[in-house]
This record gives sequence, structure tokens and C-alpha cells, in this order.
Amino acid sequence: MRTLTNFCLASLMLLSTAAMAVDDKAASEKAAKALQRAQQKAQSLEQEKNRLTAEKTQVQDDLKKAQGDASRLKSASAAKLSAVQKEVAALQEDKQRLSEELAKLKAQALEQQNTAAAQARLQQGNLQVSQDNLLTKSKQLVQCENNNAGLYQINTDLLSRYEQAYKSAYLLKGGVFTQLGMVKLENDNDQEREKLKSLRLTDRAP
Repeated sequence: MRTLTNFCLASLMLLSTAAMAVDDKAASEKAAKALQRAQQKAQSLEQEKNRLTAEKTQVQDDLKKAQGDASRLKSASAAKLSAVQKEVAALQEDKQRLSEELAKLKAQALEQQNTAAAQARLQQGNLQVSQDNLLTKSKQLVQCENNNAGLYQINTDLLSRYEQAYKSAYLLKGGVFTQLGMVKLENDNDQEREKLKSLRLTDRAP
């Protein structure tokens, strides 16, 4: 741009020198026209220079604005990235904590399951022992009832035989049963039978 200006000045100087050297009117007019054209060209060049300078300034302003926007965007992106990284770290910590809690719960559930299974086996064993004991006692009770019934029958038979033997022996001796003797004998027999009944086992309650 400075070269063009110098060129214009040099042209003006040459034109001025030519105008001074030429005396005729035509040369002066020609020189004036040339000078006018040179001035117009210089003015046009100056306008172009101003336009380019304004465009340069606008481009520099736009560049500064773009750099500012980029810087703000970079800062915002960095802040957002930092927040996302913190959130990811927190989520990872929660995941680790939940995994540990899940492992503990699984271990507790397995332990409780094993304990319940052991208790169930123990209860089953105790139930089986109780059933066996109950069955044994039931058999013993049945055996006792059978023995008691047998003894009751034996004692009843012995009592009947005693009564018959007593009567036979009394008759063989020539004795005669009086009413009082019969009552006494029957009372004695009834007492003995009541004793046997009191010792006899009754039916078990359902």
C-alpha cells in the first residue's frame, strides 16, 4: 500500500515537472487531466486501503470473539468434564459399596439357610427319637395292659376257685351255710373284687 502511494507521488512530481517544462495550453490541460486521474486513482486506492483496514479490524475482532468463545467453551467443557468425572467416581463407589453389601447379604442368606437346614435335621432327628420313644412306651403300655388284664383274670379265677373250694370244704365238714355266713362270704368276695377292679387298668383317654 505504501508503494502505491509513493508511486502516485512520483507520478505527480513527474507530471508537475512536465507541466512546468511544457508551455503550451494543450500540454497543461493534458497534464491537468493526468493529475486528476492520478488523484482519482490515489483516492480510490486510499478508499480500498481504508476498506481493507476496516475488514482487517473486523476480522481481528471476530477472531478475538471466536477465541473468547472458544476459551469460554473450553472452560465450560472442562468444568462439565470434571463434574462428569466426579459423578462417575461416585457411581463407581456406590457400585462397589452395593456389590460388597450384596456379597454380605448372600453370605448371610447362605449361613441362615445352612443353619435352618441343620435345625430342620436336628428337629427331624428329635421328632424321630420322640416317635420311637412314644412307640416304645405305647408298646410297653399295651404290654402292661395285657399283663394287667391277665393278672385280673387270674385273680378273678382264683377268687372264684377260692369261693368254690371254701364252700366245698365247708360242706364236706358237714357244715350248713347260714344266711349270715353267706352274706359274710359274699361281702368278702365283693371286697376282693373291688380291690382287683381298683388295680385294673382302664382304657386310655383318646
